[in-house]
Amino acid sequence: MKLGLVSVTFRKLSVKEIIKLAKENSIEYIEWGSSPHVEMGNVRLARKIKRLMHANNIKCASYGSYYGVTYKNGQHKPLPFKKVCKTAIALGAETIRIWAGWPLTGGVTKEQRDKAVLHTREIADIAKKYGLTVSFECHFDTITEDYRQSIKFIEDIGRDNVKIYWQANPFKSFEYNIEAINALLPYTTHVHVCNWKELEKFPLKDAFDDWCEYVKLLKSNDRVFMLEFMPDAEPASLPVETKTLLDIAREVE
Repeated sequence: MKLGLVSVTFRKLSVKEIIKLAKENSIEYIEWGSSPHVEMGNVRLARKIKRLMHANNIKCASYGSYYGVTYKNGQHKPLPFKKVCKTAIALGAETIRIWAGWPLTGGVTKEQRDKAVLHTREIADIAKKYGLTVSFECHFDTITEDYRQSIKFIEDIGRDNVKIYWQANPFKSFEYNIEAINALLPYTTHVHVCNWKELEKFPLKDAFDDWCEYVKLLKSNDRVFMLEFMPDAEPASLPVETKTLLDIAREVE
C-alpha cells in the first residue's frame, strides 16, 4: 500500500512540521492543500517544499487546490488555472484535486451544473497541456456526493483526464459505499481515509472491518491511501491511525 497524508489534516502545523511528522511515521506521500500550506500560484514556495520532501524521501501525492468549479453567491472566481497547474508541477504532483462545489445543501440547479461542466472542460484542457489529471472527491454537499451523479457529471464533462478521489460517505451505509467503489473504480485515482459518522470523527480502528472491504476493492499499485483528519485533530494520534491503516493493508493481502 502507498501510504499518504493530507496536509490539511494538520492545518496549524508548518510545512516542515508536517514533513517531519510524515517521516517519523514512514509516510511516503503528502497531498499538499492550497489552504493553508501551498497557496495557489506560489510556485517559489512549491519548489522549496519539493526540495524538502526530496531530502526526506517523500513524494507529492497530489495538489489539493480547493479550486472550485461552482461558487457561492458573491464568491470571486479563482486565479487562472494555469497558475494552479504550475504550482502542482513545482510540487512534483501529477494530479490536482479540484472542488465540485461549496456546501450545496438543497441541491444544485441545472444552470449551476451546466456551468460546472463547461468550466471543468476548460480547466481539464489546460491541465492536459501540463500532463496533469484533475480529480474531484466524493464529498457530501457537492455535485459529486452521490456516485450516480458523479459518473453522469464526469461523463458529461467528457475529458479523459478528469477523475475522482474515493472516500466513504459518512451519511450513507456501508452497502452504499461498496456500491460507490465498484461504480467509480474506473475513475478513481487516490483514496482519502478517515472514519466519520455524519460530522463526528472516530478512530479508524472502529471501522476496521469496513475499511478492510474497501481496501480489498480499491487496492492498486497506482493509488495512494491518504490519511485525512485525526479523530481528535491531534498530531499525536497519527502513529495509531497509521498503524491501523497498515494493519488493514496486511489483513487484506
